[in-house]
Amino acid sequence: MNFKIGVTCALDAPVNSPFPLNDPDIYGTADFLAENGFDSMELHLLKPTDVDGPRIKEYCEKKGLIISSIGTGQAYGREGLSITSPDADVRRRAVQRLKDHLDLASLLECSIVIGSMRGEIPKDVPRAEIDRRMIEACKELCDYASKGKGTIVIEAIDRFETNYLQRAEEVMDIIDRVGSDKLGVHLDTYHMNMEEQDWKKPVLLSGSHLHHVHIADNNRNYPGWGLIDFKPFLEALEEIGYQDTLTIECYPWPDGKTAVLRGLKHIRELMGNM
Repeated sequence: MNFKIGVTCALDAPVNSPFPLNDPDIYGTADFLAENGFDSMELHLLKPTDVDGPRIKEYCEKKGLIISSIGTGQAYGREGLSITSPDADVRRRAVQRLKDHLDLASLLECSIVIGSMRGEIPKDVPRAEIDRRMIEACKELCDYASKGKGTIVIEAIDRFETNYLQRAEEVMDIIDRVGSDKLGVHLDTYHMNMEEQDWKKPVLLSGSHLHHVHIADNNRNYPGWGLIDFKPFLEALEEIGYQDTLTIECYPWPDGKTAVLRGLKHIRELMGNM
């Protein structure tokens, strides 16, 4: 068992964000990852123009690093952009931001993550209406993605962060209704620990649609700090033939670099013993 392992990397995320490497010097971050045996990096960006796409692509290629994905959630947290917002103009601007991210993803040949930008279900709005907006936006984004090399994944997120699309089966329902191979599932062990019944069923349900994975322990610290037994999860990934990366997304405790190095060691040791 030998999955590729990476890290979520931000340039200027808010304090206490679960991004272990948070440094405006993205090239220095790439150096650290490459020097310490990581395979990939996820770029968490407010706007795609926050990085020089061609330069970071060339730099990572020289370092032997894959850019696995682009995290987009800061646009929700800082600007309130959501593709299911009650405000049609907000929805339009959210879709456009994601299209802009898809342009960068096409260059980097990676996925963009729809996490918090999917929004929530307001008290006075039926879920069916939020589903309609979500599906409409995803169809538009998938049509746009079909012209390039970027793809889209929807992250299942726990109840303490959203009341919409918390489990793999809910994400799969949206994917089935959109009907595009440009759209996939994104699972995160921290969220799964709160929302799923076991470690294997969500992976097996997602199957070939699973295209991105975040790993953190039950307390959102690095893998190995807490209570999660990652073996059943890794076994399920192997069973479906998962080919994409495992990305460490955790709190920077005791500091970011120490956290990801400890997480890397823990997961590599588990894979070596399976």
